[in-house]
Amino acid sequence: MANRVNHIFPECFVDTNIMKTLLHLDGVNHQHGCSKVMSGMASGRFADGFAIGIVDDDKKKTYDCGEFLELCRSSHLILMKHKVKHHYLIFVHEAAEDLLLSSALELNINMSDFSLPDSLEELKEITKNNESDKEPRIRKLINYIRGASEMARLERILTYLQSNQYNVNSDELIHEFWGDEIDSGTKNRR
Repeated sequence: MANRVNHIFPECFVDTNIMKTLLHLDGVNHQHGCSKVMSGMASGRFADGFAIGIVDDDKKKTYDCGEFLELCRSSHLILMKHKVKHHYLIFVHEAAEDLLLSSALELNINMSDFSLPDSLEELKEITKNNESDKEPRIRKLINYIRGASEMARLERILTYLQSNQYNVNSDELIHEFWGDEIDSGTKNRR
């Protein structure tokens, strides 16, 4: 894979598909579960290097985020930065499937146009398959919904982090998170 980045650690197959699609990548450092994302970011060349973890905020937390500070929170995304390292966590609340469904709803896109169900449980049956990181229907959907507010927010954050890695300015990152909302006063800081 010529266009692969190892410093992006998504925890599930659909998160992997989202990352690859939004950033036009062939591959990322997929991990099986939140605790493996955290340990992958904390080990080897990533221990003191740049890393981004993407995890669903839908499970009982079996990992420690004590060294991370929350920068921003929106309806589906929580952005955190490590206190010292160039490590960032993006929590997708509740899960990536919720993000896909709500983004499609926001843009009045019918999931059936992509041969995908509009029920969370039925969509999870597709996304929990270990091939869903390559699922063309999901990739096509992501491309159609990338303009939805939360998908655009996620793309802005990832693009900024990718471009600035060791030179991330927290104020600029927060501005990227909120985009135009920061000027209109509709942001939802915590």
